[in-house]
Amino acid sequence: MRTEIILWIVAAAGAYAYPAAAFSLNRQRPHTPTPTPTPLPSVDIAANDLPFTNTVSSSLQRRELMKRATFALTSLVVGITITAPHKSNAYDNAVPEYAQYIDKPKRRGNPPKDLGISPRTTEGKENLDEVTKPGLRTCDGNPNCFSTTGDYELADRTQKGVDFLIAPWIPSKDDPAPLKTLSGVIQGYYKAGQGGIDGGGFGVIKETDSYLYLRFESLKKGFIDDVEFATTSTKETPGILVRSASRIGITDFGVNAIRLNSIAAVLVKEKGWSIAEITPVTHRDYYEAAIDAREAT
Repeated sequence: MRTEIILWIVAAAGAYAYPAAAFSLNRQRPHTPTPTPTPLPSVDIAANDLPFTNTVSSSLQRRELMKRATFALTSLVVGITITAPHKSNAYDNAVPEYAQYIDKPKRRGNPPKDLGISPRTTEGKENLDEVTKPGLRTCDGNPNCFSTTGDYELADRTQKGVDFLIAPWIPSKDDPAPLKTLSGVIQGYYKAGQGGIDGGGFGVIKETDSYLYLRFESLKKGFIDDVEFATTSTKETPGILVRSASRIGITDFGVNAIRLNSIAAVLVKEKGWSIAEITPVTHRDYYEAAIDAREAT
């Protein structure tokens, strides 16, 4: 077994010359190009004066992501060689093709231990004091996550990778139970496999008046994305807090953006919500990483 592990590590090290290839081995994602987004109404709230547009895309940042991809690939290969990954149970709404892969090994990963609403500390405006308020988990800088929790300044958010911050979603004023509305839209309108993603289906894990947690599964490898929505009683965090993140891999091939934009489009059109769309303009480095990974597959 030791010889086998060494051979795997040597092979993984070769991926450094072609770092995007590490993305494709880390995560099974769709092969189709990222669809051209349809503009959605922007969020008109005070909190939306945050600098969401990502204009920082340095070669140092890209090289750092490449190094992460190579390291992650090496770790993944060794893990596959040593242990047999467990299988996942299919969701009832999985696409029919999922039956072809249901008995295949799955790479589900583990959910973060600090999901849910908790006090979150971020950097304030213009390097002012840190701000602590209720929020969902932030992101670590890999291009596979979006969250409404993050540092105010773009430069602070991109120190560890790409920009991930999005604005809270704003329900219509006459919606007395926005999370119930949101849950109904996801379960009633969103379909597994639409946009070429989430073929393994999805399900609600926890739902209360102030918190909604779902898991979405990829078609072949069973990768899991954790998606959360929450409300708070404080004026500092208006609207619906959002987080959508992949557990495993460096890039998500654009999946989290496709999912959030698809759900948001229905809420805007059918329920009168105000939601800022995630686009290559607002999150350039995220989309560049997704495109690079798709071209390498």
